[in-house]
Amino acid sequence: MAEHRFQLEKGGLKYACPACQQMRFVRYVDSFTGEQVADEVGRCDRESSCGYHLRPSEYFHMTGKNPFDIPKPARKPQSEPEPVEPSFIDTKFMQASFSRYNQNNFYRWLVSVFGEDRAFELTARYKIGTSKHWPGSCVFWQIDSVGKIRTGKIMRYNSQTGRRVKNLRNPITWVHAVMKIQPYHLQQCLFGEHLLSQFPDKSVAIVESEKTAIVASGFIPGIVWVATGGKTSKLKEKLQAVAGRKVKLYPDLMAFEDWRKVAAGLPGVTVSDILERRATEADRAAGLDLADYLLRENKQTA
Repeated sequence: MAEHRFQLEKGGLKYACPACQQMRFVRYVDSFTGEQVADEVGRCDRESSCGYHLRPSEYFHMTGKNPFDIPKPARKPQSEPEPVEPSFIDTKFMQASFSRYNQNNFYRWLVSVFGEDRAFELTARYKIGTSKHWPGSCVFWQIDSVGKIRTGKIMRYNSQTGRRVKNLRNPITWVHAVMKIQPYHLQQCLFGEHLLSQFPDKSVAIVESEKTAIVASGFIPGIVWVATGGKTSKLKEKLQAVAGRKVKLYPDLMAFEDWRKVAAGLPGVTVSDILERRATEADRAAGLDLADYLLRENKQTA
C-alpha cells in the first residue's frame, strides 16, 4: 500500500479524539477520493498527554479491508481548447513592399533567368515584396484562399546565384515579428494559395520552397505551383486548401518518404518520384530540388 495516498486532513478541522475525547483529533483522508478513511483513523495532537495515532495501514490490517478496493475516481476529461483564430496583416503593408525592386536581390536574379518582363509577371503573380529589414532582402507573402495575409517570410538571396544566404545569424524572419505585433496567432498557409481561386480548373503542384514554386511556374505555366515553406511543416493541414483538386507533390531529395506517408490515402493526391529516379549521389549530397533541375535543363537547352 502506498502510504502517501493517505494524508492527514488539511484545513484546521479537529474532531473529538477516540481516546481522550478532546477536540484535538485530525483524521486521515484518501487523496484519491477526498474522503476520510474512518472516524477513528487519525492522530491526536496531544502527543505528550494522549498520543493516540491510528494509521491507515494499521486500520486496514485490523479490519482486513483492502485500500485498493477503493476506486480511484475517473479523471475528468479535459475540455478541448478553444480554437484560436489566425491573425492577419493589413494589406497596406504588403502593398508598400511592392517597390524598390532594383534593391531586391531575388528579383534581380529572376530577371537574369527569365528576363525583365517575365520576372515582373512572376513577382506580381506571387506578390513578392522588398523588405527594408535587411539589405537586398525579399518578402514572400502568405495569402490564403480568401485573400487574407497570414504573414510574410523575409529572406535574403544572392543576386548572382539565386541561392539563399544561409551563413548568417538570422537567415529568415517574419513580417509580424519585425513589426512587433503582439499577440500574434500565426497560422501559416501555402505560399501561392491565393492563386487557387484564380485558377480553379488547373491542376496543382506542391513543392517545398517559395523559390521552387516561382521558378517552376516560370518554366511550366500550365499548373498552379504552390509551396509549403518547409519540409514537413504541418503538410497535411496545409493540404486541406487543395481538397478536391488534382494535386501532385514534388518533394525535395531526402523528403520523398515523408511526403509519401502524408499523402497516403488522400484522394486526388499523388507524389512525384522524378527527383528520386534521376538524382545522382552528388545531387543527393547537395540536396537539390525541382528548381535546380529545371534551371539546369533550361540552361543546357538555351
